[in-house]
Amino acid sequence: MVLDLSSAIKELHNDKGINEDLILKTIEQALTKAYEKYYGTVENLIIRTDENMVISIFSKKEVVEEVDDDLFEISLKSAKKMDKDSEIGDSMLVPCNPEEFGRIAIHSAKQIILQRLKEIEKNSLLSDFKSKEGEIIIGYIQRIKNDNIYIDLGNVEGILPKRNQCPHESYQTGERLKSLVTEVKLSKNGNVSVILSRASSEFVRKLIEVEIPEIYDKTVQIFKIAREPGYRTKIAVFSNKEEIDPVGACVGQKGSRIQNIIKELEGEKIDVLKWSIDSKKFIENALIPAEISDVIIADEPNKKAVVIVDESQLSFAIGKKGLNIKLANQLTDWNIDIMRVEEALERGFIKDHARDAEELFNIEENEIEDLEIPVNIKEALINNSITAIEQLIELSFEDMKALEGFNDEMADYLKNFVDDNFEVIVEEDDMEKVAENATVEDGVLYYQCPNCGANITEDETSCKSCGVEIVFEEEEEEEEVDEETISEEV
Repeated sequence: MVLDLSSAIKELHNDKGINEDLILKTIEQALTKAYEKYYGTVENLIIRTDENMVISIFSKKEVVEEVDDDLFEISLKSAKKMDKDSEIGDSMLVPCNPEEFGRIAIHSAKQIILQRLKEIEKNSLLSDFKSKEGEIIIGYIQRIKNDNIYIDLGNVEGILPKRNQCPHESYQTGERLKSLVTEVKLSKNGNVSVILSRASSEFVRKLIEVEIPEIYDKTVQIFKIAREPGYRTKIAVFSNKEEIDPVGACVGQKGSRIQNIIKELEGEKIDVLKWSIDSKKFIENALIPAEISDVIIADEPNKKAVVIVDESQLSFAIGKKGLNIKLANQLTDWNIDIMRVEEALERGFIKDHARDAEELFNIEENEIEDLEIPVNIKEALINNSITAIEQLIELSFEDMKALEGFNDEMADYLKNFVDDNFEVIVEEDDMEKVAENATVEDGVLYYQCPNCGANITEDETSCKSCGVEIVFEEEEEEEEVDEETISEEV
């Protein structure tokens, strides 16, 4: 029996997207089951399919003089009707009509074919949509039920759950909608279930890839995205090519590229900023649109930072309902504390350099009392009639050790304190005195330090004894012109 199913198979393939070979294989399996159900065996069943999808069914039989088992044998007379050259002992393929299998067997075969085709269709859809996970898909809103939105995706219905929807977005039946395929699975009733999302950060990433060619071809790369769906998104980008501005490539001329994405997200604000390997710079960038005065790394191992801002920038840095600082924390993976300048000064995170300079240069007779040094050292200095900073600066280390009530440890502390907090500048007159007091010992020219009197050479930039910085400058000698020589030349 020959079954020409090419038209039906092609129709199934076009309508359902089912692979033609799978359809043929399913039909062959069903015919085999029907044959077995009717005859009790498939030992002599032969099924052949040609390139045109035409199926032929045969029973393999032996040619005999008298037939004892008509399932496996055929008489010589009957055989010669099909092939005149047939002889006893030959094996021949006898065409088999499926209708001869019996009504029950045929019905069973049809059921097997239909069930198997449904399974193939389901698996094909599952496989097709599985490959689309993480990609954007377009569909039409079919219905809205219990806050869930059901979207027609062609051969399957997608679900946009309430948790995956953006706040403030409104949805209407029949509306065309872009969504991200987040999960594809079989539901409890065996149907293909496609879960969609518009609230995912990956949804924004895919929109950017579609809209911005530099992102798609990885000329510009996304470091990280932090998003509060419906309100604000921060995107950190970078480029490995110095000549390309990653932020400019994403924003586009007059914001044309990013505006298309904002429109798709129904007005959600998007901050595109430059990623930096420098944590301080990255934190500063992450807090845009706020202008940052300073970033202080308070605890690097635990990623804690303090950001200093002027009073006028505090609301921008924190953002409405703390959203800006929240997204900056997520984007940078740092725990950021926003602090006003006044508060940072009070808590010692920053110094008032203007005030420090004023205190340093407004010298009074009782300045020693104002220095932040141990009480015992301060009292010892005053007891030695040293009450002004100028007096203290002039002391060498040896002078300090020689003070009444001082020991080596106190002198060492005081010397380090002076070196760290004060800079002694040698005046020009002092340098002239240095030159006047020059001596030669063992062929080496020594000068005397104007501050402590210790020997120094012209190669040294500071006194080893008191630490004062010294600069030797060579004066250019003016060539004396012999007036008589000039007169002679004239």
